[in-house]
Amino acid sequence: MTDATSEARDIARKERQRVGGVMAPAGFSWALFEFGRNPYFMLIVTYVFPPYFAQYIVGDPVLGQATVSDATAWAGIIGALTAPLLGAMMDKGGKRKPLMAVFIGMLMVSGLALWFSTPGSVDAAGVFHPPTDGLGLYGTMMFLVLGFVGYSYSEMMHNAMLRGSGRPEALSQISGAGIGLGQLSSAICLGGLAVIALALPALGDASTGYLLQRGAGPFVALFLLVFVIPFFIYVPDGAPEGGSWSQAARQVFSKDGKLNPIAAATGVVGYFKGLFRQFPEAMKYLLACLIFKDGIIALLALGGVLSSGVLGWNLVENVLYGIWASIFAAIGGLWLAGVMDRAYGPRKAIMIQLGLLIAIMAIALGTTQQSILYGLIPASHVVHGAGVFDTLADVFYLAMISMVAMLAAANISASRYMIVVLAPKDRVAEFYGLFAMSSTATVWLGPLLTGWATRTFNDQRIGFSPVLLLLAIGLGLMFLLKPGTGGTGASAAQAPEA
Repeated sequence: MTDATSEARDIARKERQRVGGVMAPAGFSWALFEFGRNPYFMLIVTYVFPPYFAQYIVGDPVLGQATVSDATAWAGIIGALTAPLLGAMMDKGGKRKPLMAVFIGMLMVSGLALWFSTPGSVDAAGVFHPPTDGLGLYGTMMFLVLGFVGYSYSEMMHNAMLRGSGRPEALSQISGAGIGLGQLSSAICLGGLAVIALALPALGDASTGYLLQRGAGPFVALFLLVFVIPFFIYVPDGAPEGGSWSQAARQVFSKDGKLNPIAAATGVVGYFKGLFRQFPEAMKYLLACLIFKDGIIALLALGGVLSSGVLGWNLVENVLYGIWASIFAAIGGLWLAGVMDRAYGPRKAIMIQLGLLIAIMAIALGTTQQSILYGLIPASHVVHGAGVFDTLADVFYLAMISMVAMLAAANISASRYMIVVLAPKDRVAEFYGLFAMSSTATVWLGPLLTGWATRTFNDQRIGFSPVLLLLAIGLGLMFLLKPGTGGTGASAAQAPEA
């Protein structure tokens, strides 16, 4: 045996050891990436910063929900115009990790900048005055948009690199572990914030300039920096051999060897038509994803503003609410996703999850500080003496959200694993790129509709209702898939080879 052959076999053996199941370095590092990144979404997009932004930068909970929706919508529009181009270039592009580092940098810059989003003030007459220094309203929105776009791009690249993180049969478990670890880190971070808020309440009020809310940005930036390091060390880059981003860009924007964006765009239309002819079930699924994933994103992104405005929860309650939801979401990603996949197969599991999400959120939206179930049951009375979440309305809403969190996390895990089941073996990376594009192409739609409905009806609960519509449309589109698509046992049968 030659030295070269022996060396090649040693390299192959080490690669098999590195890329295996969820506890192999590559699989665990891929999942740990979400442990590092998810606190940005939970603290900055959902539970801590948006209520502060709505109340102390915008100065009105209803208008604040609409304004947060605007920022999310602008980020979605930018993503819709640019992320598909990135996806189209991904299978022919160069190294992916340097580009991922840029996306992580966008998140870090956004988090660090939010420290300078200083609050407005309320005078003796109770009149709100917008901030006069710091980032102000539009500066804060600009950095929120930067972070939202960076988050979308990093999610797209991260999902596309799932295939190289482990054995085909382990990808579902690795995907679920990512969801679970992401929710676990959010619960840990929110728990630490709750302890600080309870021990030092002045840090979260006007006397200190809301240091806790503003400090959440720099904290998630540093947290992200620490926990994404293993991803860059252990997860295979997955770039095609000899790939080049410049060459991929020329191919995307050229036709017949000449720069011609218009003709290239026409070619993209033909490309999608060809995919629908060749792989109709996979493409119908991606069309459904285009809609229901937008509803899931809006549901998660705007939940904190909704609860703060409608139920009047303060910083401590919002943080505890985030911990509560994160714990149940971790259960959904680590346990419920796998149970439903094994019992029903990913297609049926996704449909059940969407149906239950619609029903439970419709019930939850009937909650106010005074009543539940759309006024049928008075609920303003105190039911325990804990000092937080002490009314029947609070307890009922938390019960609904625990189920929503589990189902949403299970849906995220199942929906991205469904690509492994549906995609042809030799084109899995391509279809993961298309799946990633489905996360960004209409991500502006849910926030845009929510912002419009909130302003039109001047009601946060009615403003949130378009989210249910998007979930319902996505569920309807899932019925277009053939009944046997992604059935029980399909995971093993159709999973691609590494």
